[in-house]
Amino acid sequence: MSAPSGRLFRLCQKELRETLRDRRTIITLVLMPLLVYPVLSMTLNRFLLASGVDGEPRFVVCMAAGGEADFLLTILQDPRSQPPPSIVAAAGEEVAKFEFVAPPDGMTPLEALENDLVDAVISRSVSPQPTLTITALNENPTSLAARRILAERLLYFNQALFRDQLIRVGQFDVPSIAVEVDSIGESQSQPLLATIVPLVLVLMTITGAVYPAIDLTAGERERGTMEALIASPIPRGMVLFSKYVAVVTVALLTAVANLGAMFVTLWAGRLLPLLVGEDAGFPLLAFLQIFLLLILFAAFFSAVLLALTSFARSFKEAQAYLIPLMLLSLTPGVLSLFPDVRLTPSLSVVPLLNIILLSREILAGTIQFVPAMVAVCTTLVYAAAALGVAARLFGSDAVLRGSEVSFGAALKRPETGRSIPALSEAAMTLALIFPTYFLASNILAQWATQAIAPRLLLNAGVLFAVFGGLPLFAVWYCRDRPQTTYRLARPGLLSICGAVLLGLGLWTWAHELFVFAELLGLGGLDASKIAGVEAMLAEMRNISPALVLLTLALTPAVVEELCFRGYLFSTLAARLSPTATIVVTSLLFGLFHVLTGSTLLLERFLPTTMLGLVLGTVAWRTGSVWPGIILHFTHNAFLELVMCYRDQLLELGIGIEEQTHLPWTWLLGGTLLIGVGAAMVGFARPRPAATSLPESPVREALV
Repeated sequence: MSAPSGRLFRLCQKELRETLRDRRTIITLVLMPLLVYPVLSMTLNRFLLASGVDGEPRFVVCMAAGGEADFLLTILQDPRSQPPPSIVAAAGEEVAKFEFVAPPDGMTPLEALENDLVDAVISRSVSPQPTLTITALNENPTSLAARRILAERLLYFNQALFRDQLIRVGQFDVPSIAVEVDSIGESQSQPLLATIVPLVLVLMTITGAVYPAIDLTAGERERGTMEALIASPIPRGMVLFSKYVAVVTVALLTAVANLGAMFVTLWAGRLLPLLVGEDAGFPLLAFLQIFLLLILFAAFFSAVLLALTSFARSFKEAQAYLIPLMLLSLTPGVLSLFPDVRLTPSLSVVPLLNIILLSREILAGTIQFVPAMVAVCTTLVYAAAALGVAARLFGSDAVLRGSEVSFGAALKRPETGRSIPALSEAAMTLALIFPTYFLASNILAQWATQAIAPRLLLNAGVLFAVFGGLPLFAVWYCRDRPQTTYRLARPGLLSICGAVLLGLGLWTWAHELFVFAELLGLGGLDASKIAGVEAMLAEMRNISPALVLLTLALTPAVVEELCFRGYLFSTLAARLSPTATIVVTSLLFGLFHVLTGSTLLLERFLPTTMLGLVLGTVAWRTGSVWPGIILHFTHNAFLELVMCYRDQLLELGIGIEEQTHLPWTWLLGGTLLIGVGAAMVGFARPRPAATSLPESPVREALV
């Protein structure tokens, strides 16, 4: 273990040990689950037994006069009073049951009804004709339901008697209407507890992270130990990360305690079938999936709490900040209780709500892959952004010295410029780019029926606004130097020529990776997708090739390279090794090409990530973003021109069948171009680039 990593490990141990010594943490971690869930189980048991949710509906009825219950019970048990089979099937094969009781001693039937001791009261009169009067309590929905069901059952009985009488007198031609019910679409019903459990678990995880986050930041400031910690030779970023690890660990321990206590309590209370279904056993897979989601959520919310508590100067002030945060967290939690709120692509980017809805769908067995992946990825991005904000606020001079500072001051535009963006700035920018582009691509998908030219222009405009506009605004607002941030150093002629050759050769191996991804089951073009692509290509052949190159080759090449191999690359290269920087930017590059619109294009991940690795290597070797732009444009332009002029190429005998491997001669030619291009880039003289952190004090501001 290296010295920095060993120091970080010992620092994390110290913070965690001090946190677990706090009695409030132990109470939250151990005692609350042991006390809350048995009480919750008993309450649910009582509620379910009273409402009959665990079986068919049951109602308690009181007769106004003695000896008449047998009369009514005989009618309700008569087959002629039963609902039609189609109605019974629509109700889930559940037919209401009625229990007839006498009023308690000293009470009239109506008094028993007013005191919620019975659900309905029935009185009978025989003059001028037999009449049953059903009385319900207006403010009690169960009582009103009992009255409605009783009236329907008696109506069925009367209709059957009337028909029998008509048949006896020979009136067979009386018109009648047979009622049947039907439904379309998938059932949206969910187990009762599948809606409640995710919300309770998330709220308990939040509770577990609150006190450690306050104590390790505002608490240390109030005790006067923060200044000594910041003044130590340990980097400020390492101190913050150790506190973050401690908060996440306690939050996870709380989540595990709550998750285990809840499932054990539900199992002991025989309520688990209401959560996972009657025929399912112990939901071990769902248990593990929800646990992984709680890890993800704990990482996100711990970062949010640290960002908030790092701003506070005292324990009391931090608690005051957390009250609005908790109230804000309840809003998406309450929305998740509505059964018609589903995890759609739009809601999958909403913090907290996406995790609760995803947990609910896991328990209900209705999980969808695309929104689930988007929810996971956006939560990770939001966690990184929140941790970046915490790094910006943690240990600031204004907070340490107790001087007045506002949230506006934390977002105030810096007075001096920086050579490269701060990590917190890049994290927040990425957190804006990801959901914005995902939502925009979903909106663009609704324009699929429009003409191809406006669609291409609109797509290019959105790409320019999101991947180009948001980082550019961050650069302007934070006064970053565009020359070093975007790595705009002038490249050499040899590197440009090498980039062109790489762009002409890489498509062959990108095609092979696409076919390989299909063999692995990672997507691929089915018949419907192929038909859609063919229709789009037919439209593209009717428009100007210049428009195609502008929107599908030049705009993505310039905008994406300035974002990934410019803005993000310079930020990460100052803090990570070249290999780590190339890999991280390549994975982000591939991920953004997969999550497009409402379709998860998994088959694009391997080719785009491979292209990102090459582009990152070229960017690092040349010290400039321009060779990558040229490589990217050449690669895209070649493919788009081949698609536009496919028919002409086929007439010349140049072409291949879709979804097959390329001929070995093509692969050989592409490999030779790649080899020559890579050699030219490797021998090119690299230009200076921002690959290391600037000296203090700017360095201190970036950590």
